[in-house]
Amino acid sequence: MSSILGTSLSLYTSAQTAAATSGTTTATAPNLAALLTAQEQDGSSVSEPTTVTLSDQAKAYLAQSADSAGKDQPSTATLAANARRWLDDQYKTLGITSAMINGQTAIDLSGQSRATLSVIAANVDKQFSKDEVTAAANALTQRFDTAMTPYTVIARHTGNYAGLYEAAIGYMDEADPAERATDRWTTQRQALADGLSAARRSYGKAPDTGNPDDTVRALLDKPTAGGATGSDTSSAGVASRARAMLDDQANSAKDKGLQLVFDRGRKTTGQQADFSNFDNRTLAAVAVNQDQKFSVEEVRAAKSELDLRTRRSILASLDPSTNGGGTANASLALIKQYSTMSAEEKSALGVTDAVMGRLVDNYRRSLSIQSAFSGGSNGAMSLGAYL
Repeated sequence: MSSILGTSLSLYTSAQTAAATSGTTTATAPNLAALLTAQEQDGSSVSEPTTVTLSDQAKAYLAQSADSAGKDQPSTATLAANARRWLDDQYKTLGITSAMINGQTAIDLSGQSRATLSVIAANVDKQFSKDEVTAAANALTQRFDTAMTPYTVIARHTGNYAGLYEAAIGYMDEADPAERATDRWTTQRQALADGLSAARRSYGKAPDTGNPDDTVRALLDKPTAGGATGSDTSSAGVASRARAMLDDQANSAKDKGLQLVFDRGRKTTGQQADFSNFDNRTLAAVAVNQDQKFSVEEVRAAKSELDLRTRRSILASLDPSTNGGGTANASLALIKQYSTMSAEEKSALGVTDAVMGRLVDNYRRSLSIQSAFSGGSNGAMSLGAYL
């Protein structure tokens, strides 16, 4: 289309020139639309585009414009000074003295430019505190992670981690001169270049560069969730968190060119699922699979792990050396075991109110029998005191 337009404009100019030189006043120069229509109907070959030579005045104007654009960008020192004033104003407004409180960023950095955050994170001219440097670095990392998330998904789907590194390098190269002037940018840019070279040599898995400045590797290693669930977390929340934890493991396996497996017999051909960071409630949420978030393999493996843990816990609670011995104390230990279970665990293990009722009845009968023979001095703790 651009070539057609160039040719048509050339014809249009030629027609105007011919009309002017002939001195004809009645001739009408063809309009652009008519020329474009004629060009399409003609179907003839299109001439090569014309080379445009700029005059010295035009070159000077473009050079001046580029120079002005460069001068419009504040220097690193200016950005640092402005950032220092902004932070001080924030502290006065918010009534705080630090950018971080209890390990969390306490100021809103979302409105600050990438260049400003970079000079703070690099502690330009030593104007910034450790907390300010940390807060700015965290904000930069969050922006990088957000920008790279779709490329991470693609890399894990296709095995092309070189493409992920190329996208990260492209992101870094969008930095303005102030950011490029920082040591942080230089070291991270070099780490990504090294990572790209390694990724090209290991298609199908992410390279383990071992470089702390490799922001792609840090993103790939970052977990989505982990640890224990709080009692105030809803069942749906527990299940969603479990899904994220399993997805983290699956992504980790993909980064190594492997599959996440749940059968210990396939351990040599894949990465074995690890439930060590799943508490019992999280395991139970997978086993119950109320919202159908999990595969048959995941449900089976979670139920097996939960059963194993429960058996071990019950056996430990029935050990005479820990519960004091006797039928009453054994029943009391089981009551404790089941009463501390979450709703998800009880559902997965089939522990109902009827089961608890039978345990309480057994405890009371055992206590009555022991009391009848020992005059109430059997040493067993009362149910009321225990609960």
